[in-house]
Amino acid sequence: MGFWNQGAAQSLPMQDNEPVITSQDRLRAVSKAAWLTLLMLLLAVTITAICVLATGERNWVFALGLSILIPLLVTPLVVYPISCRNAALARSNHHLQQLARHDHLTGLFNRPYMLNMLERELALSSRHDYPVSLMLIDIQNNRDIIDRLGRHASDKALQRVAREVRTQIRESDLFGRVEGAQFMLVLPHTGLRDALRISDNLCRLLNRQDINTDSAAISLLTCFGVASTEHSSRTLQNLLNDADYALYNARKQNGAVVDA
Repeated sequence: MGFWNQGAAQSLPMQDNEPVITSQDRLRAVSKAAWLTLLMLLLAVTITAICVLATGERNWVFALGLSILIPLLVTPLVVYPISCRNAALARSNHHLQQLARHDHLTGLFNRPYMLNMLERELALSSRHDYPVSLMLIDIQNNRDIIDRLGRHASDKALQRVAREVRTQIRESDLFGRVEGAQFMLVLPHTGLRDALRISDNLCRLLNRQDINTDSAAISLLTCFGVASTEHSSRTLQNLLNDADYALYNARKQNGAVVDA
């Protein structure tokens, strides 16, 4: 299956813009600068006092004044801009990490992340000897939704599927959008029998959903292809191919659940 043979990794476009510094970043920088200034002030005064006592310096007022003045002037000027930039960079990096593994429309995991996590789960299942089931979900009438109601209605359909499925699965399950109107659900510690029961329930739930616009409404038609390591090898490609073949057969039955 050509689609699954593509590499899992995707590169993000380079961004040349400087990270935007927000008011929250500035508040954090002020707080950090204040604490570090206080720390440097205490350290400088302590060291100066020890030196004055050890050397018997008579002009101790001047020395002590410098030990107070220098940290008060220098530390905020150095720490504040650095802290602002570091906070903005941290937030920007977090955002890029989210983009690297999440689908922007549904908020689900994207295809590269799902494939990486599935491969990891298969390795764990092989090591600890437990079953893993894979479910491919397709909005079969997505093209009809686009033609009759428009692209916005299709987006609503994708978001509806994402929202409804997420309410029905466990925290340990992995759910993502992998292509167009196709989703992937990875079920650790789940055999084929339980996976089919779950997919039957999801299929009935989703096929009752209506996508409405101001001018018309259309019901979702979804189909499911299910595969499990109980009846397939524990290799990523074989399990994907089995689930893909099951989904192909499910499409021919219109709104059905088919196992490999």
